[in-house]
Amino acid sequence: MNTETLQQVVHGIIHEGKQIPDSEDVVVLTAKRVGRLTHNGTLDFGGSEYTEAPIEWIEPKKKSDDDKYGWWMLEGGDYIVEYNETVHPTTGMRCYLQIWEKAQRNGISQPMQIIREARSPLTAAFRVGTAGVGMKENARVSVVAVV
Repeated sequence: MNTETLQQVVHGIIHEGKQIPDSEDVVVLTAKRVGRLTHNGTLDFGGSEYTEAPIEWIEPKKKSDDDKYGWWMLEGGDYIVEYNETVHPTTGMRCYLQIWEKAQRNGISQPMQIIREARSPLTAAFRVGTAGVGMKENARVSVVAVV
């Protein structure tokens, strides 16, 4: 798939050269914000009793005053990431959202999602391993493959 098609489906790409690898048909997605669920949500059969679990967004902290971006120092556990990018597949198109290989090598896991309709904002659940991880604002975290 060419870069132009990827850009038509994935909006809000911050740095094309770093987010669209030459040899792959994917876009690497970046973290806009990270949060944790604060209470449970509810699911039911018909949807009339559905409630979405509330998210407490974690403020990133700068390592020094002149840093442009801050860091989330995440302990092991479950989190929600909201991406800078949004996904807008066309009819019949599927996008597969999964963890980026380098994030996985740092103990982050994420269930794969199949996206068939626009998602704005685009969010996903992910888990940080017991060692924890430091994640900078706009860090590359996940990939979306367009097929």
